[in-house]
Amino acid sequence: MKFIYSLLFIGAFIFNSTAQLGFDVGAKGQVNSTWLFNQNISDQGKEQDYAPSWGSNYGMLFGLRMGFFSLGLETNFGAHNAEYAGEFLTQSYTSMVNLKTFQMPVYLRFQNKGGAYFELGAQYNKVRSAMYTNDGFINYNKDASVEYAKSYSNAFIGFGINRKILKSVPLGIIFGLRLQYGIKDAKGVDALGNSLSNSLLYPDYYKTRAAAAGLNFGLVYTIDTKEKESGY
Repeated sequence: MKFIYSLLFIGAFIFNSTAQLGFDVGAKGQVNSTWLFNQNISDQGKEQDYAPSWGSNYGMLFGLRMGFFSLGLETNFGAHNAEYAGEFLTQSYTSMVNLKTFQMPVYLRFQNKGGAYFELGAQYNKVRSAMYTNDGFINYNKDASVEYAKSYSNAFIGFGINRKILKSVPLGIIFGLRLQYGIKDAKGVDALGNSLSNSLLYPDYYKTRAAAAGLNFGLVYTIDTKEKESGY
């Protein structure tokens, strides 16, 4: 959260030093490759291994712009999933953790007149629920919400393009790539559903890092305080 507050402070300083502002509001979505990395899982070898997993989110975006700079905020609902595969007691299995989250990214974006942009930000994630599923020689589901942090945060970078659909209409499209990595512990369970906070199984505690890489897209409506065409 300190990083988020720092971004807000920097953004407020930038916009306070400018005379004209633009306002963005829109709808957006994101499709991600999602992971939950923990050193204690990584150390188990073929007993616990990571597998590709996917998540998504959708929500609203809001922005303040001044030329090259913009400060953005999103409010999203989505899922951050982690999948595993391994062999336990000579039997193969697959398992998955499904985190339902509320996400609030805050970012600084730097955009040229052609619409190409680079962004740097932080994302607050509130865990609404966590479900663990194991498909193998023992099939079971369990609510693992108590094992996960109530909230965690990520840092992210991204790049893409924000272009108007028509010059005469203040409606544009956003399409880009966003890369995230956890800066706060998400806690949780291992690939077999055991608590990663269990000191008998894991004497050395390691933080769980939520990571994601995905496509970010949306529609944005711009209210520009300038009467003339701004090129953004």
